[in-house]
Amino acid sequence: MGPLAGALALLGALGAPPSAGQHAAQAVRMHSLSPGDTVYILLDGGGNSLALVDEDSGGVVLIDTKLPGWGQTILDTVGLVTVLPVTTIINTHAHGDHTGSNGEFPGVIRVVAHEKARERMERAAGGRDGAAAGLPGATFSDTLSLLDGANRIDLYHFGAAHTDGDTVVVFPEKGVAHVGDLINGKAAPVIDADNGGSGVAYPETLAKLVAGIDGVDSVITGHGPLPPVPGVHGMLQTLTWEDVAEYAAFNRDFLAAVREAFDAGTDAAEAAATLRLPERYADYGMEQAAANVRIIYDELAGRRGEQ
Repeated sequence: MGPLAGALALLGALGAPPSAGQHAAQAVRMHSLSPGDTVYILLDGGGNSLALVDEDSGGVVLIDTKLPGWGQTILDTVGLVTVLPVTTIINTHAHGDHTGSNGEFPGVIRVVAHEKARERMERAAGGRDGAAAGLPGATFSDTLSLLDGANRIDLYHFGAAHTDGDTVVVFPEKGVAHVGDLINGKAAPVIDADNGGSGVAYPETLAKLVAGIDGVDSVITGHGPLPPVPGVHGMLQTLTWEDVAEYAAFNRDFLAAVREAFDAGTDAAEAAATLRLPERYADYGMEQAAANVRIIYDELAGRRGEQ
């Protein structure tokens, strides 16, 4: 596992105190990615977020905004380390636990997401005003770069997987990537077929991710706690690039096993119950396995979720 360092001692344990009107229990925990760096991870309140303080542009870039109602908590917490406003939001995909507070940042100049994610978010907004709903005004299809120098951000889309609009956010000069919900820790992935997710495409998408990015040491996922490094105060564990490569292999082997069962005429329920994977994946959580088998069967049979 790769380490995260808490540059400010209190940030590893505390977030900002609640603002007026906030529930007393609503808080975000913040850690810096390395001592003296300007990228911070924000835990709790929905998906894991990242915040980059960019003095050159005079603003904060926020990757994912958590559930609705968490905007002020995020602002208060980021305000512990900077007076700069949040000016740019990047969404890793369309789900509301990553986009819910998009419209709660008054200083935002641009919201960026993959073009498919924008379509899904617009549909979910149900005709609400785009600015109020926090809809992306800037989209991309394959790659997009923001900022320059040490704070450069590269955005990548490698294909359908968790949804059809997943974005990988890379800080190339920092060796850090936020992969959203593409990687579900060490567990079978969550596939949202109704939002274009694909169990058949998943392994290929991850293989493109592994082949297409270099120099990343620490990988932030969209969910899951980051445990402390044993015996090291203020350090958290993240995934490594080797973990990402293993996850790609897991999904490749999972698909191969399901395809074999499908070709043998085994029904989906039996295939899920009797699925056998290599021993190297013995510690992987399989809570999503049965659902993923059904999704893959539907795809192989020519049935898909809403596109």
